[in-house]
Amino acid sequence: MKVALGLFTLAGCLFSFSATAAPTHGEMFQALAECKGNAQQVGEFNALVDSEQLKLAKDAAHAPWGGSAWQVKPALTVNGVTSSTAVMTDRFSFFLEIESTNPKVDAEKLASALKLQKLLDNDGYVDYQRSLSTGGVVRVVSTENKDSGLYVGCSYRHGAS
Repeated sequence: MKVALGLFTLAGCLFSFSATAAPTHGEMFQALAECKGNAQQVGEFNALVDSEQLKLAKDAAHAPWGGSAWQVKPALTVNGVTSSTAVMTDRFSFFLEIESTNPKVDAEKLASALKLQKLLDNDGYVDYQRSLSTGGVVRVVSTENKDSGLYVGCSYRHGAS
């Protein structure tokens, strides 16, 4: 009887550990936005979104055209910036939205600190990038409203590993 109870207790402890070790959806998003993910993790996150099982508060006011946005508590920090607004501009791009009174200047500063290259500067819209060997692309990008915000995060190539 003692052996059976001991095994039951051990199994309960292992289950509790594995349940607490699983990342929250906010932590999953943060890892993807930091370019620490892979194609499987991008797919898993998309499956949560598709099945409406993502446990983050939807934020329709910040959702870009063709994308999705959520409010995350506590706020996430990616590449030195902190925000509670998490945005997917498409199925492979994970960003924090940062409010700014001078987004073009702030984008230039972030890009310099992150060693990104300017790929676009058109009518005030900017896109700075740096490709990683892991398949992620660190990015600082203008939001749809180029005069009030930036996206900071990561895009993945289709089929990145």
